Amino acid sequence: MKFEKFEDAIVEINGVISPQFLQLLEDYAEKKCTKRLATSSGDTNMRKVLGHPLTTSTVSDIAYFKNIQDEIMKGYNHYKFKFPQTTTSKVLQTDLLKYEEGYKYDYHTDHDTVEVQSRTLSIILNLNDEYEGGDLVFGHQNLRDELKRIKMKSGTMCLFPSNFLYPHKIEKITKGTRYSVITWLG
Repeated sequence: MKFEKFEDAIVEINGVISPQFLQLLEDYAEKKCTKRLATSSGDTNMRKVLGHPLTTSTVSDIAYFKNIQDEIMKGYNHYKFKFPQTTTSKVLQTDLLKYEEGYKYDYHTDHDTVEVQSRTLSIILNLNDEYEGGDLVFGHQNLRDELKRIKMKSGTMCLFPSNFLYPHKIEKITKGTRYSVITWLG
């Protein structure tokens, strides 16, 4: 594989996750995503999303986390084949997300974290496509020019470096509700 353009490190994978599992995750997210998530700086204008961090404190979270991790590793193995120097594989955090109409997440990067180990690879798994808006958009460093736009469908997995070179956003949902899973590897 040849790395020709900067945006080649943004990898989109479709159709590898069963629709039944996606529906189970969407139902679980609908039930669990009740708390508003903030940015690490506490900015509530920049990020408007409901979420649920999967933990090891409940049996249901553990079961979903295990199954999500298995699916994420399939995508990671694909990414690692394309970029063999990738050395990250430890899941640092996994959150279920619910973007309702009017919700969004402005440009940000994922590596700035309070975790002991920093995030190196971000992975978004989209659970549905019954919504409008909500595109995943990567921007150039000036944040005025678009680098890449992905219309996430049900089952789309997007993997990309978490570092400062890949600012991205979730555009405002204009109709419906977008459900997704975000996880970070370090």
